[in-house]
Amino acid sequence: MLMKVFPHGTGEGDKPSRYLVRPDYPGRDTAPPQVLRGDPAMTRALVDSIERRWKFTSGVLSWHPDEKISEAQEKEVMDAFEQVAFAGLEADQRNILWVRHTHAGHHELHFLIPRLELSSGKDFNACPPGWQKDFDVFRDLFNWREGWARPDDPARARDELPKKADLFKARMARWGKEIRESDRDRAKEAIHAFLKEKVTRGIVQNREDVLNALKEQGLGINREGRDYISVIAPDNGMKMRFKGGFYASGWTPKAAPEDESEEKKKETARRMVARLQQDFERVIEKRAACNTKRYPAKWKQLPREEALLLPQLQEDTIHDRNRTDVDAESETDGGELQRPADGLQHTAGDPGGKADAASGGTAHLETIVHRCQRSVQQLADLVGDLEKRRIERERQSRPRRRMR
Repeated sequence: MLMKVFPHGTGEGDKPSRYLVRPDYPGRDTAPPQVLRGDPAMTRALVDSIERRWKFTSGVLSWHPDEKISEAQEKEVMDAFEQVAFAGLEADQRNILWVRHTHAGHHELHFLIPRLELSSGKDFNACPPGWQKDFDVFRDLFNWREGWARPDDPARARDELPKKADLFKARMARWGKEIRESDRDRAKEAIHAFLKEKVTRGIVQNREDVLNALKEQGLGINREGRDYISVIAPDNGMKMRFKGGFYASGWTPKAAPEDESEEKKKETARRMVARLQQDFERVIEKRAACNTKRYPAKWKQLPREEALLLPQLQEDTIHDRNRTDVDAESETDGGELQRPADGLQHTAGDPGGKADAASGGTAHLETIVHRCQRSVQQLADLVGDLEKRRIERERQSRPRRRMR
């Protein structure tokens, strides 16, 4: 499993939410996206309600094409992700949208999170700069426990990092568009194949050998970086950059993998899972302490004496045989409000003063219920207004037809 957080986060919520659920994307006619958790309309409305520049966080959890992920595994992964992302927050303090994609030939879980803590309206970034430190623990725990492909496995290291141009070509290919290969692309492929053959034969062992091999082919070294080499062709001055893999400064050839027994592999996995589980719990504890301090839950701040006391009912064990049922009801109708240890209780008492306590507790309950109803209605009105504004913006942005 690989986790990636996209560098987007500004603008309206329609674009990221629509990308996740739109059915007309190439390949989605046979494998449409599926919403697993959340409501796209609600998430979009919350994003649009934010007046700050950065409004949402989006990303994806992706698996190797050979790996099949069950619904139970999906649920466990999403639960663990939310434990890290929303540590210390209640369910009514955050919002997230989960959508499954399978149209690209592998399993993906996309997430979209409004950068908003709902109870206070403050900015909330589930994946701030340096998010890898916490979420790599989450990723590694599942990869080791489930036996999934690990992106940090040295055996899976690439000879060269994919270029943006290659990613663009792949995206255009999904849309059925072909990008013609340029002379620069053909030259880079030839140079890379030449070096890769020398690495395979053991002639090239480090970066110095790479530089010498390039110079032997008549190429000039234009620039050397930590993870790249830039060369220049002497005949036409064409500049080409090669990045990652054996072009990095600290590269060494892959060591031949040792043949480990299955029992040794299982023991290594058990040891890694035990250590990562402890790290996972520490990450949650650390993030929870930070979030609860910055976003305290409002209902937890009520003092104990203001806690809601409900009237408790209990039959009077002492009855006066001479009193009628009406008299008995008139005296036991009011009672002292208590917080019993177990069961529902009612203490018979003065029909005057203690009946006021019961009516006061009921009035307090009704006040809280009315407040909750008003809050729910205000939220519904806000979502409705935002949806109307979005529809109105779309209507205004459409080109108007000229009347003939």
